[in-house]
Amino acid sequence: MSVSSSIEICLSKQLSGMTILSKLEKYGWSYNDHGHATFLPIGDDDDYSWQHVSIPKEELFKILSTKEKQRELIGVGMTWKDTNIGDTFLMSPDINRKVVEVESYSNINDINWYMTKLIPVFGPLFESISYQEHV
Repeated sequence: MSVSSSIEICLSKQLSGMTILSKLEKYGWSYNDHGHATFLPIGDDDDYSWQHVSIPKEELFKILSTKEKQRELIGVGMTWKDTNIGDTFLMSPDINRKVVEVESYSNINDINWYMTKLIPVFGPLFESISYQEHV
C-alpha cells in the first residue's frame, strides 16, 4: 500500500532556502540519510531525480547554494538527530517515516512528532501549517 503525505509551512517572513536549512540543522536535523546525502541535483528541472550519495557536507552546501542562486527548487533529505527518521525537505515525509503506533494500523504519519521538531525552529514566523495524507 502506498502512502502520500505532505506538510506545507508558510512563514510570515521570507527566508532563503539556505537560511531555513541552517535553522533546521541548528535545532537537531542533519543531512545524514543512512550515511549519505539525499538531494535534488543542479539542473534537475522538476524531474525529481533524487541523488543519494556519500559526499562531504561542504560539497552538499555548494550544490544547494548553487541551486538557490539559480532559483532552482531545493530538495534535501534530513533526519532528526540519531533516529534515522526524517523528511525530504519539500516536506513529504518518507525517510523512515514516524508513524502512529496503533495495534491494527500503523501507516499514518505521526504529525505531532514532526510538529514538535519543526515548531521550535520557526516559532513566531509560522503563518500557517497544512497537512495532508492519502493512504
